[in-house]
Amino acid sequence: MKARGLTFTPVHANDPMLDNATVQALIARYDSPVPRYTSYPTALEFVPLADSELLNSYRRCEPGRPVSVYIHLPFCENLCLYCGCNVLLSRKIEVLDEYIPLLLAEIDAKTDILEFRPKVSQLHFGGGTPNFLRPGDWDKIFARLRERFIFTDDAEISVELDPMYVSDDYLAHLRSLGMHRVSYGVQDVTPKVLEAVNRPQDIGRIKGVVAASRRLGFSSVNIDLIYGLPHQTLASYRANLDFVGDIRPDRIALFSYAHVPWLKHHQKRMDAAALTQPAEKLLIYLAAREHFASLGYEQIGMDHFGLADDTLTRAFHEKTLHRNFMGYTTQKTLDMLAFGTSAIGFVSGVYMQNHLKLSGYRSAIETGKNWFEKGYVMSDEDRLRHEVITMLMANFHVNFRAIENQFGIQFEVHFADEMQKFQEFAADGHGTLTNESFTASETGSFIIRHIASVFDAYRKSGVAKAFSKAI
Repeated sequence: MKARGLTFTPVHANDPMLDNATVQALIARYDSPVPRYTSYPTALEFVPLADSELLNSYRRCEPGRPVSVYIHLPFCENLCLYCGCNVLLSRKIEVLDEYIPLLLAEIDAKTDILEFRPKVSQLHFGGGTPNFLRPGDWDKIFARLRERFIFTDDAEISVELDPMYVSDDYLAHLRSLGMHRVSYGVQDVTPKVLEAVNRPQDIGRIKGVVAASRRLGFSSVNIDLIYGLPHQTLASYRANLDFVGDIRPDRIALFSYAHVPWLKHHQKRMDAAALTQPAEKLLIYLAAREHFASLGYEQIGMDHFGLADDTLTRAFHEKTLHRNFMGYTTQKTLDMLAFGTSAIGFVSGVYMQNHLKLSGYRSAIETGKNWFEKGYVMSDEDRLRHEVITMLMANFHVNFRAIENQFGIQFEVHFADEMQKFQEFAADGHGTLTNESFTASETGSFIIRHIASVFDAYRKSGVAKAFSKAI
């Protein structure tokens, strides 16, 4: 296959499953909109949620079971045109004088519902740009969290940062508060691409920030890259791969750009004609995967890479990896308490999303009413399908007997139509089907979203445009 004059050599030359004809066929058949399944049901199914669900779900929390905590820090000074996150643009630092007290009040109000101090085994700060906050803001947040929660000895505390706006002193302050995992949103290092997506970047500065993070004792320093952006080519992406070799992060997240301008209107400001086309986009992914393997990284799920001794890598090989709104994790689906604008929590089988706009968020906290933008109460069938989809998305594998033991069903009977689809995927070379399990093959891993969607009871032909294309 050729892309803009370039020819791709299969990732594994001895693997007939990855020849160019196969790659072309995958694109022709499977490059269609499909969910990424960070939740099931997807957020598209969320509906207005009564405040009573907050009380009911929190009161069903088990005192001895650890929880995850997610805190959304939505502010950005600059709008990156590829962004699919819920952000609030502001260049006025004073906005934090309103937001931080609201955030602390939300933590107080929701933990007051519980009759115990929950144990926290995961804490993640996302955005937005979390390093929009001042050091004193972090002090207030951590003081409140340690007052309201008990952190386990091995709690994972992680944060997403923009490497262009962080100093050594700032990193040292975050480290002193107990953070030990940091992810830097690099996305791309090519000037033409960065200009097209309105993201300032400097390679030298990023290298310095990564080095400082290691000196300060962060145990895991990770980077995010995106493929599919305007002006990215198989040739130009080599700069990103070389950059990875230079800094050797502990983990790499290689995200496929989700072009959904009907949902994220700012994406219309990019030149759609300059977007990487599906054929070349897949070539970039394959070349990146090959390069990462040559550096000693192993694939984790559909878009992460880690070194052999990484906990996520081991969990993937052992088929015990899990997936939630925060990404891949070694911890089986925990209740997730979420705070901040637009944050999505998951407690006792209930999804709850906070208000997207600051005005709605403020009103909910000040009045103690109308807490949520929307949410969803899972049924028993939802829980069953969620488990199967999560197994596939995280481990490329589903064990029928494990599902039967957990849910008291007969897999082949309950999922008779889905088993037929498994047979079709296996016949096409996209997986191995036995009496006990289904395991995606090399090509199956490329279309795992499609394979998982077989178990999505809510897929409707009329909502396809709500999702990005799979390739």
